[in-house]
Amino acid sequence: MERREFLRQTVVGVGAAALGTGLGRAAGWPKVERRNERPAMQYARLGRTNLRVSRIVHGSLFTNMQRLPLLERLMEGGVNYFDTAWLYGGGRSEEAFGAFFSQHGRRDKVFISSKVVIIRELKAATGVYEAAMKQAETSLRRLKTDHVDIMMLHGSNTLLDAVENPEWLRAAEDLKKQGKARFIGFSEHAKPAEVLARAAASGKYDMAMVAFSLVKGEWGSLGRADIKAMEPALAAAGKADMGIVVMKAAARANEIAAGTSEAKLKKPGFSIQQLCYRYVLGVPGVDAVVCGMTNMAHVEENLKVPAIDLAAGDVERFRDIAAASRVCGFCGTCLDACPNGIRVQDILRFHCYWGNGYRAAARAEYAALAPGQRVPACRDCGACEEACPMRVPIRLRLREAHHVLA
Repeated sequence: MERREFLRQTVVGVGAAALGTGLGRAAGWPKVERRNERPAMQYARLGRTNLRVSRIVHGSLFTNMQRLPLLERLMEGGVNYFDTAWLYGGGRSEEAFGAFFSQHGRRDKVFISSKVVIIRELKAATGVYEAAMKQAETSLRRLKTDHVDIMMLHGSNTLLDAVENPEWLRAAEDLKKQGKARFIGFSEHAKPAEVLARAAASGKYDMAMVAFSLVKGEWGSLGRADIKAMEPALAAAGKADMGIVVMKAAARANEIAAGTSEAKLKKPGFSIQQLCYRYVLGVPGVDAVVCGMTNMAHVEENLKVPAIDLAAGDVERFRDIAAASRVCGFCGTCLDACPNGIRVQDILRFHCYWGNGYRAAARAEYAALAPGQRVPACRDCGACEEACPMRVPIRLRLREAHHVLA
């Protein structure tokens, strides 16, 4: 069943919503477009795109030619939405997609999204249109297709001052007119509520990919105004009929699990990652969750997520566990708090990549930061820790990150 007729519940009421699989399709909506649907998978209408997407989306930051068997198994399991970006793997992710989906008629059986990465041009306020169009052409060539279903503006930091950029929006509109992108979206890591609300008000976006997690779901009660604002932001997106895909849903999941004796998290066949993904699928207004899968075990585990029965009592208990875990959920508070411009949240995110085994990529991301944004520029003032709602020992974590990433 499709998820979005209207938002009848708030995010705080996620426990009740966790039992359902979605809301009925409203009268007047065009017929949804279906691809590669299988009985074991659940699907949702992705807002006004009218694409009926699998509730599990494959995120391909680390996809390469050696991982093509994962794509085949995901298709067998009913996944029909595959996400990539111009930047991922220096182009290897898109090339792997191109090699796989261009064969045996697979391209017409799935929905593919990619992203342009033009933060540098947006900040410099020059060359935005040209960079977006050039990257889009490169992506299509790598993907071996004449169009993507969705082209997104990639927000690796925050798009708060860029989501309404007229040159980017002109490029997005031209990509649609030229038939190179059917729909337009954006991804946002740092300030999802604020950027989502602004994008919804603009009326320019068909969907969004925003960072949200079990940990972030508790920050409203801890005083994080922008996370608490996810409720009205999701409601605004629903009113604008924007599709919503959640990323970073399992952020710091292992650290959450390590700090609890909760029996359900220790039971074989039920992982903390599955819980985190299933949690966000129960948030009203969320259509799908994107998961980065790098081995067959990840694939098999995540294919089972939509069918997990997560009762209201489970949700409340796990939210309490997450709130008590004192792990970083990448809320972005530290970015605003640091007086020296250290990219605190990004550095902690890169450290997370390193800890998950993606060491070369983590070091490359850290090296790409300007010298003044890296850990040696920290003056040890502690402002980031005072602002952190989870009371993470940030300065210690930064030193640990620099030690392995520099």
